[in-house]
Amino acid sequence: MALDTRYRPRVYDDVLGQGGSVAVLRQFVKEGRGYHQSYVFCGQHGSGKTTLGRILARALLCAAPVEGDPCGECPSCLTLLAGEPHEGFEEFDAASKSGKADLARIVEDVTYATFSGKRRIYLVDESHRLSKQALDVLLKPMEDSIEGSEEKKLVLIFCTTDPGKMSSTIFSRCAPAFVIRAVSPEGIAERLAYICEQEGVEYEESALVTVAEASECHIRDALKLVEGISMVGPVSQAGVESYLQLGANDLVLSLLESLLTDLPAAVGFATTLAHEVSPSAAYARISAAALAAYRCHLGVGKIPSQWDAARIQKLSELGAGLLGICSRFSAPPHRPTSHTLVLDTGTSYYVLAGGIAPSEARNVVAGVTSAPPVEKEVPQPLSEGTFSKPSEGAPPPQGTAKTVAGVWVDQRAVGKGPGEVSQSNGASTKFLAPEVFRELVLHHLRTLISGRGRP
Repeated sequence: MALDTRYRPRVYDDVLGQGGSVAVLRQFVKEGRGYHQSYVFCGQHGSGKTTLGRILARALLCAAPVEGDPCGECPSCLTLLAGEPHEGFEEFDAASKSGKADLARIVEDVTYATFSGKRRIYLVDESHRLSKQALDVLLKPMEDSIEGSEEKKLVLIFCTTDPGKMSSTIFSRCAPAFVIRAVSPEGIAERLAYICEQEGVEYEESALVTVAEASECHIRDALKLVEGISMVGPVSQAGVESYLQLGANDLVLSLLESLLTDLPAAVGFATTLAHEVSPSAAYARISAAALAAYRCHLGVGKIPSQWDAARIQKLSELGAGLLGICSRFSAPPHRPTSHTLVLDTGTSYYVLAGGIAPSEARNVVAGVTSAPPVEKEVPQPLSEGTFSKPSEGAPPPQGTAKTVAGVWVDQRAVGKGPGEVSQSNGASTKFLAPEVFRELVLHHLRTLISGRGRP
């Protein structure tokens, strides 16, 4: 059995960092009010929403709860702990079942009493995936379950990472939403240390903190990382760095350091990085490093252990320019590749060069790298007969048939032969010759540098 399954919390005391929510849930059960309402658990991936929902369900179905906790000994508790079917409880995955017809079955089931006389509890995971029509189906049964109603047969437990996508009418029929907050890296590391001791796994405390940070404080993901690393040796700092390929972080920092002054070097680092890790991972790491530097600039939080603190401190002098990098790399293309990574690196270079005040850029660059600051170029005139910027209201010059990015393209400069593609109707589509396309790109880059445009 996997570690994240074996050590999943079974009672409230095993849940990390959710003391306030746990206290309220216990009180609901102790006062007998738990069956008269539904619940919403909100939180990020791996924070423990589903785990809390399962503990609550066991407590509500328990024959003799102890101070609001499930006893763990009655037939109902034993059945649920064993993962066996229970007449009063069912988990519903909205990621795969999100339609009106799927939830109609729930409405039909609650019309029938259970053999034990207990009410029915449904845990709806990824509930933000439910359609509006499906949620509307649940409104009347939920009304019948609130305190004071004659029929109290249904308890719904919604678990979601995106509560904003759920209907406000659903929230109004539930108890106040429980927000499951992320635990600190140190808290996650403490729990990992306990599990390693139970499993006889050698570990280093610093390595466990790095694992917690790399998993973004998701306890389930952290346990999976520990299990994977322990299969090849002790959970040491060197083992974690090797398993997570943290050596690539040096390339990330080198890329950021050269992003204002040395575009060829930045492109070279981006190309190498895309071969060290996957392109999507490269995007995530560049964004994470830029965000760590920006937080350092603001004096908020500490620098994660996986980054070189001195280099992050130096990069923090970039200030607001780091936000542009975060924005560019935190939302990668649908299918990121090494080519898109290089393209976004080049784009970020020109954005930063034109978006930061010259005095600030020079001061920062002087501290980050020895290369000279970027001097703004004055756009050079284009060769006559290739491109020309149209004047307002003027017709296109003789011989032109179309514009590309607001620039008239002289069809005499359009390549033929390999650049000509035949279509089914017998016509042909002509593409720009490589040298013409290069001229067009250079024109726009000069425009960016001169401060007259944005990518």
